[in-house]
Amino acid sequence: MQSKIEQQVMASVATVYTVRQLVSATALKLYICAASLVGIAKLVWVARVWENLSQVGVGHTAQFMLAAALNTHALVQLTLVVFVVAGVSLFLDLARSVTTGSTRFA
Repeated sequence: MQSKIEQQVMASVATVYTVRQLVSATALKLYICAASLVGIAKLVWVARVWENLSQVGVGHTAQFMLAAALNTHALVQLTLVVFVVAGVSLFLDLARSVTTGSTRFA
Protein backbone atom coordinates (compact mmCIF):
# COMPACT_ATOMS: atom_id res chain seq x y z
CA MET A 1 0.00 0.00 0.00
CA GLN A 2 1.38 3.37 -1.03
CA SER A 3 1.21 6.32 1.26
CA LYS A 4 -0.50 9.53 0.25
CA ILE A 5 2.82 11.29 -0.42
CA GLU A 6 4.00 8.41 -2.64
CA GLN A 7 0.81 8.64 -4.67
CA GLN A 8 1.20 12.39 -5.09
CA VAL A 9 4.85 12.09 -6.11
CA MET A 10 4.09 9.33 -8.62
CA ALA A 11 1.18 11.36 -10.05
CA SER A 12 3.50 14.34 -10.47
CA VAL A 13 6.15 12.17 -12.13
CA ALA A 14 3.54 10.71 -14.51
CA THR A 15 2.29 14.19 -15.38
CA VAL A 16 5.79 15.50 -16.10
CA TYR A 17 6.61 12.42 -18.19
CA THR A 18 3.39 12.77 -20.23
CA VAL A 19 3.94 16.47 -20.86
CA ARG A 20 7.55 15.86 -21.93
CA GLN A 21 6.40 13.20 -24.40
CA LEU A 22 3.64 15.44 -25.81
CA VAL A 23 6.06 18.31 -26.46
CA SER A 24 9.04 16.24 -27.61
CA ALA A 25 10.68 16.99 -30.94
CA THR A 26 9.19 13.88 -32.54
CA ALA A 27 5.70 14.72 -31.32
CA LEU A 28 6.02 18.28 -32.64
CA LYS A 29 7.05 16.91 -36.05
CA LEU A 30 3.98 14.69 -36.03
CA TYR A 31 1.78 17.67 -35.14
CA ILE A 32 3.32 19.70 -37.98
CA CYS A 33 2.67 16.87 -40.45
CA ALA A 34 -0.95 16.61 -39.33
CA ALA A 35 -1.47 20.38 -39.50
CA SER A 36 0.10 20.48 -42.96
CA LEU A 37 -2.23 17.75 -44.21
CA VAL A 38 -5.23 19.61 -42.83
CA GLY A 39 -3.96 22.80 -44.46
CA ILE A 40 -3.51 21.08 -47.82
CA ALA A 41 -7.00 19.59 -47.55
CA LYS A 42 -8.44 23.06 -46.93
CA LEU A 43 -6.41 24.79 -49.65
CA VAL A 44 -6.81 22.22 -52.43
CA TRP A 45 -9.86 20.59 -53.94
CA VAL A 46 -8.59 17.09 -53.20
CA ALA A 47 -11.42 15.24 -54.98
CA ARG A 48 -10.55 17.00 -58.25
CA VAL A 49 -6.87 16.17 -57.85
CA TRP A 50 -7.70 12.46 -57.48
CA GLU A 51 -10.13 12.68 -60.40
CA ASN A 52 -7.49 14.27 -62.64
CA LEU A 53 -4.86 11.81 -61.44
CA SER A 54 -7.04 8.87 -62.39
CA GLN A 55 -7.28 10.21 -65.95
CA VAL A 56 -3.49 10.52 -66.33
CA GLY A 57 -2.58 6.88 -65.84
CA VAL A 58 0.14 5.18 -63.84
CA GLY A 59 2.96 5.96 -66.27
CA HIS A 60 2.58 9.72 -65.96
CA THR A 61 1.82 9.97 -62.24
CA ALA A 62 5.15 11.56 -61.28
CA GLN A 63 4.87 14.11 -64.08
CA PHE A 64 1.29 14.93 -63.02
CA MET A 65 2.27 15.37 -59.36
CA LEU A 66 5.17 17.64 -60.27
CA ALA A 67 2.99 19.73 -62.60
CA ALA A 68 0.24 19.93 -59.98
CA ALA A 69 2.70 21.09 -57.31
CA LEU A 70 4.39 23.65 -59.56
CA ASN A 71 1.15 25.12 -60.93
CA THR A 72 -0.51 25.85 -57.62
CA HIS A 73 -0.50 28.83 -55.26
CA ALA A 74 2.60 29.66 -53.24
CA LEU A 75 0.80 28.94 -49.96
CA VAL A 76 0.05 25.38 -51.10
CA GLN A 77 3.66 24.94 -52.20
CA LEU A 78 4.90 26.21 -48.83
CA THR A 79 2.55 23.84 -47.02
CA LEU A 80 3.80 20.93 -49.15
CA VAL A 81 7.42 21.81 -48.40
CA VAL A 82 6.71 22.02 -44.66
CA PHE A 83 4.94 18.65 -44.82
CA VAL A 84 7.77 16.98 -46.72
CA VAL A 85 10.51 18.36 -44.46
CA ALA A 86 8.64 17.42 -41.26
CA GLY A 87 7.69 14.03 -42.72
CA VAL A 88 11.25 13.17 -43.71
CA SER A 89 12.53 14.28 -40.31
CA LEU A 90 9.83 12.22 -38.58
CA PHE A 91 10.71 9.21 -40.72
CA LEU A 92 14.39 9.58 -39.81
CA ASP A 93 13.48 9.74 -36.10
CA LEU A 94 11.43 6.57 -36.44
CA ALA A 95 14.13 4.79 -38.44
CA ARG A 96 16.75 5.81 -35.87
CA SER A 97 14.61 4.45 -33.04
CA VAL A 98 14.10 1.15 -34.88
CA THR A 99 17.79 0.67 -35.65
CA THR A 100 18.91 1.47 -32.11
CA GLY A 101 16.16 -0.65 -30.58
CA SER A 102 14.97 2.25 -28.49
CA THR A 103 11.27 2.87 -28.00
CA ARG A 104 11.93 6.38 -26.78
CA PHE A 105 11.72 9.15 -29.37
CA ALA A 106 13.67 12.40 -29.30
